[in-house]
Amino acid sequence: MGGVVATVNPMEPQQIVELFDYTYWAFDRVWSAIGQLSDAQFTEDLGYSLGSIRNIVVHLMSGHRRWLSRLQGTALPTHLRFDDFPSRHAVRIEWDKEREKFLEYVASLSEGHLGQPVPHAMPDRGIESAPERWEILLHLVNHSTDHRSQILALLNSKFGIPTPEHDFIIYLWERGNPPTEDTGLAA
Repeated sequence: MGGVVATVNPMEPQQIVELFDYTYWAFDRVWSAIGQLSDAQFTEDLGYSLGSIRNIVVHLMSGHRRWLSRLQGTALPTHLRFDDFPSRHAVRIEWDKEREKFLEYVASLSEGHLGQPVPHAMPDRGIESAPERWEILLHLVNHSTDHRSQILALLNSKFGIPTPEHDFIIYLWERGNPPTEDTGLAA
């Protein structure tokens, strides 16, 4: 009884769009905190993760650009170079361009796209893989959360800058789904 086995995607296109809307909403909050830094502080090697806050943000942009190319089946761009972005303003201009491209891409996806395997290789890590498109997209949301948290910790511990909440539930409340009653349960 041969035949094609239908798989069910655990994610739907609108859920992916919402997760990326959330990711960029959270980064808008981070950008407001970053805006309190001087360019020297933004590019200062803080001895953690990728060195500077600038480097973490550029790393994220570079990663998103490269994954977007894999997802679209286009030639893989080179990694962005940290030193090509000497200021917060230079990074923010590029960030906004990459954000627009990525949001346009996720808005174009259908349910059929999400279950498609995306073959890729990372020879320097010995990886050859073909995860489904939704898995890569979920990885990017998670990767963004990881680095956003690093940035917020550095902003607070190194520069004393108060950091904004960036929880998904706060995003939902601000988007029109506020809590309806005090349940007495802690968050």
